Amino acid sequence: MTVEGLDSEGSSAALLDRILSAGYAVVRLSPAETRRLAGVIEEAGAFFAQDAGSKLRYAVPNRTTGYRPHAYAHAGDPDRPDLNDSFLYWPQPSRTPPNPLEIKSFLDAAEAYRQVAARITNDLVAALRTRYDYHGELPFEDASVLQVNSFTKPSEEPLLQQLHEDGTLITVIWANAPGLEGRLGERMHSFAFRPDEVVVMAGGVLTAMTGGAIAPLYHQVRNHRNPERKSVMYFVSPNADAEIQPFVVNDSNRDTDIRKLVLENPESYFGLSKDFVGQ
Repeated sequence: MTVEGLDSEGSSAALLDRILSAGYAVVRLSPAETRRLAGVIEEAGAFFAQDAGSKLRYAVPNRTTGYRPHAYAHAGDPDRPDLNDSFLYWPQPSRTPPNPLEIKSFLDAAEAYRQVAARITNDLVAALRTRYDYHGELPFEDASVLQVNSFTKPSEEPLLQQLHEDGTLITVIWANAPGLEGRLGERMHSFAFRPDEVVVMAGGVLTAMTGGAIAPLYHQVRNHRNPERKSVMYFVSPNADAEIQPFVVNDSNRDTDIRKLVLENPESYFGLSKDFVGQ
């Protein structure tokens, strides 16, 4: 892994330093990892090209796994939904969508890339534990989900997703077309993705875990009217099966229940049901 062009040695600390200063970092993937990313985007293209009825064969009623229709989710305001449809992939067999054998190549590609994003997350968690002398393990894979978005329906709206922070520890994101913008100070910064680079951005849970030291990156998706835009995110949350201790305790988080924050943030920020990570 390289961060902002740095050599891989010491890059986990460099990744954390960049997130501490800016709320995000750019991570360069290895050639093998880049192929895994390209693979999930290729499979996603074939999946989302199906008609709506066919895609609903891979949906569940509460939309916590598998396919989600266009404009189902929102960033806090149901009157201004996200103008995309999406697919949620969890590695646990209990969260496998219906009719999985029909989309096995898509699910296999999603798992292959999820492992890449989980490796980046493990590196960052290790750096956080070292920085804060944190003795907990902070596992995350049971409460973290890979999501692929497809923006294909024409819209005259200026934004495809409204300005928001993610209700996560971090989000690892990549897109095949322009649109993602992050708020840096008083200006919006447009992200241009290379095929071998992903952005790691801080979410609200990381802000609480660090006692406010790392601010969340507020971001939005501008409408450039690209008919084939796809994005892939790994939404990382600490496992919520037990109490979660913060990295540091101060006045900003002394009364914050991190586990409750993890369980309730998805509804606040993603327009999803409360059992999104607690099912």
